[in-house]
Order: sequence, then C-alpha cells, then structure tokens
Amino acid sequence: MSNEQLKIFNSNTMLDLIGDDQELIKKFQIEFLQQAKQSIAKLSDAYSKTDFNALKSESHFLKTSAKAIGAELTADYLQQLENISELNDKNKCKELIICINNSIKQVYGVIKNEA
Repeated sequence: MSNEQLKIFNSNTMLDLIGDDQELIKKFQIEFLQQAKQSIAKLSDAYSKTDFNALKSESHFLKTSAKAIGAELTADYLQQLENISELNDKNKCKELIICINNSIKQVYGVIKNEA
C-alpha cells in the first residue's frame, strides 16, 4: 500500500479486533499515545548515540501497537525505520523519526477529536 492509501488513523481496526467496546478502545488508544511518547524519546536517544540496533528494536516494538490501534501511516514509517536501521543510514533514520513523530501527532489529533 502506498502512503496515500494508508490512513493516519483507521478506526475500523480496533472495531474489527475487539468489537464496539468504546471504553476499551479509548483505553488502548491512550496507552498507545503514552507508549509512543516514550518510544519517540528512545528513538531520539538511539539516533543521537548512532545505535542502529536500538532504533530497529524500538521501531519494531512500537509498530506492533500502531498496527493494533489502526495508526497505519505511523506503522508504515516504523517498518521503514526498522528496515533502514539495518542499513546504518543515519540521515534516512532521522527523516523517518521526524515522520513518525509527526504522524503520531496526527493520530493524537484524530483521537482527541473523536472524544
């Protein structure tokens, strides 16, 4: 799927996974946003230390949660970061971390507006 076809936030993902339990969905969304904040800090730290293994590990970790809540574009950027970190391409890693951070902010905006 191209980036144009991916959604910032696909609300049907959680409905398909757990049904229409809005309270539980909101709980998972909040947990993702908290986790994302911590992961961005870890990604930034790993980048500053040029620790490509940590970049790969943290991007993989957050990608799973992003997919689960329907943050499709964020998950795609995280997959790209996971792949690029294996190539030790620091400049591309920086670009992707910025994209991930921006897409998480967009997810936050969508979730906040749904409340």
